Amino acid sequence: MESRFSIGDIAKIHNVSVQTLRHYDKIGLLTPSYINKETGYRYYSSKDFVIIDLIKQCKSMGLSLDEIKEIIHNYTSLESILDIMKKQKDIIDKKISELNTIKNNISFLEKRINDSLEEGIDRIFIKEYPKREFIKYDNTNRFTVEFEINLSKALADAERKYNNFNKELAFVTSFEDLENDDKTIYKAMMLSFTDMLNVNDKEKYIIPEGKYITINFDDDYKDTRKYYARIMNYIRENNLKIKGDFYEIYAMTRVGNDGKEKSLGKLQIAVL
Repeated sequence: MESRFSIGDIAKIHNVSVQTLRHYDKIGLLTPSYINKETGYRYYSSKDFVIIDLIKQCKSMGLSLDEIKEIIHNYTSLESILDIMKKQKDIIDKKISELNTIKNNISFLEKRINDSLEEGIDRIFIKEYPKREFIKYDNTNRFTVEFEINLSKALADAERKYNNFNKELAFVTSFEDLENDDKTIYKAMMLSFTDMLNVNDKEKYIIPEGKYITINFDDDYKDTRKYYARIMNYIRENNLKIKGDFYEIYAMTRVGNDGKEKSLGKLQIAVL
């Protein structure tokens, strides 16, 4: 007579919980080989050992229970098993690509935060920066509902086009208007992503390499006027000659437990 094993025995032998075995039975993945009609007790046979091992092997490859059931029910067909394996490899390759994108996004943001901390927060300095590329958008009516809607649309469009989420948001602000009329006039909005390989040259806005008067801040983005004032005073006090306009660049925005928004950003302008 073939040996019979209770559900508790099988759980101990194969290091599988009783609840898991009952679930397998419920969905038709692994049904006990024998049921005592008088007591209703369910028993497994040594044949079920092979099925349990196969289930474990398939789970280690990331297969779903439905896919494992298909393999078990068609275990005589090697072609069927190969087809499922190929599909699973394709799924894994896609997940690897997604994880690499996530890792690149983390590295992108990590570098921006580390750079800001190393340069210093809330202090003015002059530093050489490399050329930086952005995508230009016609959305300059800042601090309005219209701006927020257009920004969300631009982000969604860029994510679809460039398959990327982590970004820097930047603005070009007129130096001339600030110096002559004490007005902060936004001339362009830009986005920069971790991967800019497929961006058309016509869509690009390039911040040239060079020395920039810079201040990093971690503050409410609606309260940046004070940083413009500080840089303007710094320029006058040191009799510096500048070229071009201001660049207001943001790496991340977050909301604290107090409900207040904070943005990690930098304000800079090129110096001759």
